[in-house]
Amino acid sequence: MLAGRRGVVFARPKCYLPFCPIILIGSAFGGDLADALGIAVGAFGRVALLSATEPVQDHAHSQVHALIKISGADTSFLVDGQTAQMTDRQMVLVNPWIVHSNDREIGIDPTILLALYIDPLWFGEQGNQIVTGFHKLPFHQIVAEVSPELHSRARHLADQMADFHTEEDHFDPLLRELVFSVLQCSKTNATSDVSSRRTFASDPRVRRAIRAFREEPSKEIDLSEVAKNVGLSRSQFYARFRQCTGLSPRTYIDTLCCERAASLLSDPEHTIAEISEVLGFSAQGHFTRFFKSKTGVSPNNFRMGHIEVGRVLR
Repeated sequence: MLAGRRGVVFARPKCYLPFCPIILIGSAFGGDLADALGIAVGAFGRVALLSATEPVQDHAHSQVHALIKISGADTSFLVDGQTAQMTDRQMVLVNPWIVHSNDREIGIDPTILLALYIDPLWFGEQGNQIVTGFHKLPFHQIVAEVSPELHSRARHLADQMADFHTEEDHFDPLLRELVFSVLQCSKTNATSDVSSRRTFASDPRVRRAIRAFREEPSKEIDLSEVAKNVGLSRSQFYARFRQCTGLSPRTYIDTLCCERAASLLSDPEHTIAEISEVLGFSAQGHFTRFFKSKTGVSPNNFRMGHIEVGRVLR
């Protein structure tokens, strides 16, 4: 493992991108849903450079999510029930808490993509609105055209992530420029159609449940008990939760578990077995299958591809 002086760590053979002298797609760990060529974590959230090879099941994120193709095969996603194609000229955009999946065919060539998971609070005041209300979401559409400028910025950031080492002072402005380009291309500040269909967590009973989920996300949470504690039957709770959030309670918990797992995997002091136990899985293998099905990357692959912006891993 190589550690940069100012907190960027890469643990992979150099250069995976097709425009590099050597192409080693999928050869380092093999057999995964996606190969994590680099994963950067910081105050902005998370950025992943992935080589995707297989489908990914329904899942959601609390972050602002954008998927930009770098090279390889085109692929499609299902975002809130609608098909979204990711091509050289088109990116896929997912607002916070929107269920999506990748229905790519098995056996086609890998897709090298840059996945942005941007913490809404990184946007400042606009981020506060995103977190608290679903009033104005960053994305009005599930796809947007990739301008030549945006594609150049995405490739530049991907190149930095595939090149072992970059300084925090260099990475942050690159990411900010890319995110700004994504927001510009997606016509941000338009009121989302989603906002007319949902009032996010407006029911105090749902808010109480969400607070309980966030305090200690775990697969062991008894939803019947949660429903009872907030004064609803199980069926009423499921219906009201979906009405308020657009998600089932289980999908919401799964999202929190994935995010908690990603955070813990970023810290080498926690073993994967310990993380599995903390999140309520009866066996490490169950946790591994869960994490892969929701993120496209195994826990070990996630950890091995990890970059930390702002801290040196030892």
